[in-house]
Amino acid sequence: MIYSFVIFALSGAILSGICLALFSPFVTLRKISYMGEALSHIAFAGIALAILSGLNLQITTTIFVVFISLMIGILSRKFKLEEANTITIFLSVSMALGITLISIKRSYVFDLSSYLFGNVLFISKGDLISLSILMFLNAGFIWLFFKELFYLTYNQEIARVYRIKTDLANYLFLILLAVNIVINLKITGIILVTAQLILPATIAFRINKRLIPAIIISILTAVLSAAGGFYLSWIFNVPTGAAIVLFEFVLYLLSLLLFKS
Repeated sequence: MIYSFVIFALSGAILSGICLALFSPFVTLRKISYMGEALSHIAFAGIALAILSGLNLQITTTIFVVFISLMIGILSRKFKLEEANTITIFLSVSMALGITLISIKRSYVFDLSSYLFGNVLFISKGDLISLSILMFLNAGFIWLFFKELFYLTYNQEIARVYRIKTDLANYLFLILLAVNIVINLKITGIILVTAQLILPATIAFRINKRLIPAIIISILTAVLSAAGGFYLSWIFNVPTGAAIVLFEFVLYLLSLLLFKS
């Protein structure tokens, strides 16, 4: 008998993979893979703030991460700062803030393993609904703003010449990226979130260099990795999130061997 929590967990892992895989090609091409990892660490301060204040954990963390991601985007453009440096600064400050806030709440014991690996086996029906809505939001955003995202990704200078406004698409991209990270962080943890933002597109671009095929291949890679990793975790009784990452890494190695760059 297959228990309902197993079906929920597998469905959640697949939906999570699809959500992040939709953004993976854009994150990879814009060379901001560190952005995903940074925002997932920045979420730590949002979690600490929610714990200290007693506010809703997911809402508080989402608002905090969205605010920081917009701050990074605005400051980088307004003051012409190096985006990587700005992200690193906010990552360091957020981690320091999170540690400080957690230390103030002395009665709370922070579960580091949950933060790193998530709780994919404890996915609820509500989580599946949230992931499904997020998946359609991501797909709708890419469909509506594909032209802006294309120029934002490949050549912002040409976009300025043709007066294609990419600022709105960029800020919406950062907001949705932040929301994706927070929602998936609760379910799959920082390690799987980071892997799913980098590996699917890295594999996809080994197979096909064009953007639309790469998005499709990224999604298929994420689904295959979720299903394969979940199966391995069930057979060998190992953490699901870690098994998914390792399965996806094997696909990455195969792509290096089978496809020319």
